[in-house]
Amino acid sequence: MPPLIIKDEPSEYPLCPDGLHAAILVDAVDLGKQESPWGAKHKLSLVFETQLKDEDDKPYIIVKRYTWSLHEKSNLRKDLERFRGHKLDLNELKEGVDLEAYIGMSCNILVVHNEVEDGKVYANIESVLPYKNAKGKLSYFELAPSGTYQRVIEREGYKNPEEFALNGV
Repeated sequence: MPPLIIKDEPSEYPLCPDGLHAAILVDAVDLGKQESPWGAKHKLSLVFETQLKDEDDKPYIIVKRYTWSLHEKSNLRKDLERFRGHKLDLNELKEGVDLEAYIGMSCNILVVHNEVEDGKVYANIESVLPYKNAKGKLSYFELAPSGTYQRVIEREGYKNPEEFALNGV
């Protein structure tokens, strides 16, 4: 019987360059409960498509993961407030924020490269900032998505986090 050798293959996805990039929020994904060093936490991901294209003329897709919280110290709240260019008001905090309303919004993302111990380099979103048009005014729907990204909930075989947790793949 031949040996079963598994190798760590390099990522087939091109690394988004570091720097400030115009982008569009193209998806908000409920990841359900995820284990963390502090116990199970409800998580979500925001998915951004940059206006910058790779060598194959495809936009870079970059994701930032958050804990499901609007606490004043949460990264999600900080990024949503920067994204919009103003603080969440008391009513929004009480009623909740509909992330679906953010889908399609223009922004700028600050991408940084982080190297981990094994030498791999990852592109991470350091900050999400409001998008300003050529006149310097906030413009939430200035940019158009490429249309190549398919939202997770629209993909064939999608299972919501609770169903996935119960039934697996």
